[in-house]
Amino acid sequence: MHFIIKKEKIIILLSKFNTYINKSSKNPILSNILLILKKNKLNFIVTNLDMEISYTIILSKNEFFNDGSITVNLNKFYELCCSFPKNSIINISYLKKKFKITCLNSISLLSTLPSNDFPLLNKNIFFDFNFSLNSYILKNIIFNIYLFIGDQDIYYYLNGMLIELYDNILYFVTTDGYRISVYKLLNNFEYKKNKYFSLIIPKNLIIELFKLLNLNINENIFFYVNNNMIKIIYNNIIIYSSLIDGSFPDYKSILCLSNNYIYVDIDIKEIKNALIRASIINGNLFSYVTLIFYNNLLLIYTNDFNNNKIKEKIFLDYNGKKIEISFNIKYILDIFKSIRKCSKIRFYIKDSYSIIKIIDINNIFLTYMIMPVKL
Repeated sequence: MHFIIKKEKIIILLSKFNTYINKSSKNPILSNILLILKKNKLNFIVTNLDMEISYTIILSKNEFFNDGSITVNLNKFYELCCSFPKNSIINISYLKKKFKITCLNSISLLSTLPSNDFPLLNKNIFFDFNFSLNSYILKNIIFNIYLFIGDQDIYYYLNGMLIELYDNILYFVTTDGYRISVYKLLNNFEYKKNKYFSLIIPKNLIIELFKLLNLNINENIFFYVNNNMIKIIYNNIIIYSSLIDGSFPDYKSILCLSNNYIYVDIDIKEIKNALIRASIINGNLFSYVTLIFYNNLLLIYTNDFNNNKIKEKIFLDYNGKKIEISFNIKYILDIFKSIRKCSKIRFYIKDSYSIIKIIDINNIFLTYMIMPVKL
């Protein structure tokens, strides 16, 4: 193997992969990246056994010399490339079981492991169906709802994002059991078979997709799915990943609120700043805040174990019955992290014990729902 490449071209690619690999793995090859050079196509591949990401770049005739394949420690490879001056040309070759990196007056030799030992996933599989989404839209959807994905929950199906086609609407759903986020997508996807489908994508794949998707590139991302695996193709990137096998909680039944619910519009900056101050006072991981709606006011208060207290008033248009609801502060602040370019949010409330619904009034397709707590 022998090729040359510009520093800026390779470090952008390696930086994305470098955040993905398991540097503390007991299996050394999982800390390596697989390089395959065939003709003028240079393929980079990393894996953690559950997910495999590959990226292909095309070299010019003056940039590649010999075909070959090898694995090398990704972190060392990346750090060395970053250390070279701007606009450097990096000469890379594999000879006599050593990975040689040459740039200007620097020569580095890295140890390698055989490419045949690299644990590639089985690609000889049949996919039952496929669909495509706009990459810009998908990145925004992930940004809006990924914070609600369960984190190492014992109910393993909560540790991912549901994508479901139902009545020609594509639903994206995340929940950790205490809160739920739903994004409905209409007419902005392509699916040849007009029928129901459902899949749960693991959290680590969602995070990697968010890193890889470029808001400046308005292209389609293609999904190929069977019962236990998904293949994703986007802009010279191919990802294979296992899916989560399980039944996602029924979210449709709680989306339809009863007639007893009323809504209140609230200035997002006012309530966000008030809740941030409340979280400062009650700095515990599971700190709670109480919201009281009555007489055109929203009262917000909380206290901690040392009897530090805070009370906030927000004026609003509300003449209904007095409703007092308590929540985990973090759950609401996570919503504000996800909502962008919004001046007002809408709270749907019923009583002190029923689930509440929060929407961005500028985006009716995005819904958040949170369970209150009894203090």
